[in-house]
Amino acid sequence: MSNAVATLHYRSSESNRYGIVVSKAIGNAVHRNLVKRRVRAILSGYLQATPTIDGVFRMRPGTAALEFNVLEAEIGRLLEKIK
Repeated sequence: MSNAVATLHYRSSESNRYGIVVSKAIGNAVHRNLVKRRVRAILSGYLQATPTIDGVFRMRPGTAALEFNVLEAEIGRLLEKIK
């Protein structure tokens, strides 16, 4: 499933584990690392969430320009679709 900021590939699991893929289409290393840090911070709040999944987030171009709260809302919407 996907939205404007990311595509989520997932399967059910015994515990939550998340991977983050940030390609060079996002921007240079500074922008890619910024996106990874932000997504890690957001996902740390979902480690105890149910249902439990193994998930990989493929971030889309343009996410480096988004504010943190917008990115957090969009990732939250993706995870809510699973329930």
